[in-house]
Amino acid sequence: MIESNQQDKTATQAAYWQARLSSDLVTEQHRREFEIWLNERPENKIAWQEVNAFWAGLDSLTEADISDAKNSRVVVFKRPGRIIRPNSLFTRPALAVAASLMLMASLIYTQGGFHFADYTTAPGKQRNVILADGSEIIMNTDTAISVDYSAQHRQITLHDGEAYFVVAPDARRPFEVQTHSGQVRALGTEFNIKTGQKDVTVTVYQHAVRVTAETGRIIESLPEGQQVAFSDDALSPVTSINVQRGQAWRNQRMIFQDKPLAEVIEELNRYRSGRIIVMNNDIKTLPVTGVFATDDTNVALKTIEQSLPITVTKITEKLVLLSAK
Repeated sequence: MIESNQQDKTATQAAYWQARLSSDLVTEQHRREFEIWLNERPENKIAWQEVNAFWAGLDSLTEADISDAKNSRVVVFKRPGRIIRPNSLFTRPALAVAASLMLMASLIYTQGGFHFADYTTAPGKQRNVILADGSEIIMNTDTAISVDYSAQHRQITLHDGEAYFVVAPDARRPFEVQTHSGQVRALGTEFNIKTGQKDVTVTVYQHAVRVTAETGRIIESLPEGQQVAFSDDALSPVTSINVQRGQAWRNQRMIFQDKPLAEVIEELNRYRSGRIIVMNNDIKTLPVTGVFATDDTNVALKTIEQSLPITVTKITEKLVLLSAK
């Protein structure tokens, strides 16, 4: 029992280091600490090799592999020309712990803004914030914001996530929202900003906003009913939006019409602790149409599984795999 506990501990330590070293926030001190851990014991090196083989092997898992893994105490990854068979350090229970830890740690270390934010929301939760001037921020799932008010300005930083802004008028103090790819200034009252890994989407519901992208390009006035996306190196064309669909999240709903499965899963992941992974490229483009509740993504997954030729497999509470039937 002592040996088994030590093996599980080593496996989770390896998963922790994999997540930390993959983070954008990793430092040289972290790398030195990792090298010390890696060379402390031979078992650490073995665990490090196994956790990387485990994570990389997810890309090559077939439905048969997944089915076998559910009924086996040892997870086996098949690669062209060879089989990776984890040793006793990575029995299935240990891998479950390692996978969960890796997913949680990767979220912690890749969302540094959450550590410095004034207000945050957990996955699947929403929050209303009333500011000192009466402005309101409705925060969607997994969101982090900071507030900086002075006599001259009203500055909001949207570190990550999505928020709906209802701005109180104040001609002397502009209301501005800073994102990772640019800035949005309110010229009216109500607008929505959603950040992605690479871009930011702004939607106006009342009056207008001024958009300044990191590229230096500026939209002087994005009007009501219009939407634009921008990133560090691009600014998309302005498009019209379906107002009801755009505000669905405020009513805890997600609305999709002929959206690719990969895009739908990316949205579902925003409302979950953990990760859903689409295993096969040929199912990523399957069209999905439906209205799903944001507070129970498992129901959405079940509905999608019943509607499409896919299989949903729960490896752990934090890791779900989608594969072709």
